[in-house]
Amino acid sequence: MGPFAITVLVVVAAAAIYIFYKIWYTKRNGIETEAIITRIEEESGVDASVTYHYFVQYTMNGQKVEARLSNPGFGKGLEVGARITIKYLEEKPNAAVWVKESIR
Repeated sequence: MGPFAITVLVVVAAAAIYIFYKIWYTKRNGIETEAIITRIEEESGVDASVTYHYFVQYTMNGQKVEARLSNPGFGKGLEVGARITIKYLEEKPNAAVWVKESIR
């Protein structure tokens, strides 16, 4: 393996660790609330894979906030209108983390 490949591998590994840390930190320190899935965007990958981006709406301090979930691989099969429990950081309300599906 050449130096370029090693550099790319290190950068990808560092990015993955950072993403997992942000999710862990938000789950541990975030404010829990109920949200509704407002839209699901589908993105096709180069290798014919499909990635789904989930967007939710919730209320923070009396105002509606739309956020993209940072850990969207959670609940395949959930649809627009589904109620879920999320956590978010007050300083970054547009990045939410899915916690569980809400029962109603």
